[in-house]
Amino acid sequence: MSDLTKQQDEPDLKKSFMSKEVVVRLISALVLGAVTLFLAYLSWASFLGLCALIGVWMSVEWGKLTNNDTPLQLAIQIGTITIALLAFVLKEPPLFFASLIGGAFLAAWAAHYWWRSKWALLGLVYVGAPVLSFLYLRDDPLYGFYAVLFILLVVWGSDTAAYFAGRHFGGKKLAPTISPGKTWSGSIGGLFAGLIIGALYAISINAEPVILGLIGLVLSALSQVGDLSESSIKRHFGVKDSGTLIPGHGGILDRLDAVVFGVVGAALIALVRSHESPAQALLFWSA
Repeated sequence: MSDLTKQQDEPDLKKSFMSKEVVVRLISALVLGAVTLFLAYLSWASFLGLCALIGVWMSVEWGKLTNNDTPLQLAIQIGTITIALLAFVLKEPPLFFASLIGGAFLAAWAAHYWWRSKWALLGLVYVGAPVLSFLYLRDDPLYGFYAVLFILLVVWGSDTAAYFAGRHFGGKKLAPTISPGKTWSGSIGGLFAGLIIGALYAISINAEPVILGLIGLVLSALSQVGDLSESSIKRHFGVKDSGTLIPGHGGILDRLDAVVFGVVGAALIALVRSHESPAQALLFWSA
């Protein structure tokens, strides 16, 4: 999963809060988080490089996870996302993106039988949408970094709160057939954390606490949907982790499952408010 909540998938809820496994996951999360925020703060170009690397990494794991890791399919997915990133840099109009994705869909459909293609096609959206959403928000010259920081703080904070709330209060399972360890108490704790983090962040940047608190609540809910969605996909394919590269977390898909839905939701909220200044619109609810 995207953070410490992955521990909830294990049936033994009486394990120590600071077991060796939890410590490893915490250290990995802090290191990756620090690198991500540093590159996001440094410049849009450095963040573009990070997003491109993550996009390739996610594509490879997605192919292996869904049994679509043929060279042709990986070339289609990675090539499509790469072209989309270049188009973003060159400020191509939305019509270009629509034509690009449509052509990639047709190519992927022709390359595989339909029952395999549906997962290959879904991978284009699952990987491409969050990468482009992050870049779309970070592209705002004044508030891009602050928008990225806000999203990550809400997702990571609500995810961690859900873990500890679920461990402490226990209770009825949230989705026992998908992720047996997750509880309603953990979900509510995560939502409450998203609300509080959003409000506190608003105060720190002189924004409206109520509005940003509600947005934090929405992003927290979306992050939980993303977490459960990736768990469902892994259960469908009989896989425990999407990879083994990140100590204590598994793969990059496991680490970013909650972030995927959260950042896309944030980008859509910003887009509705203002296409020209998306980060400002998200944080200050104004263009």
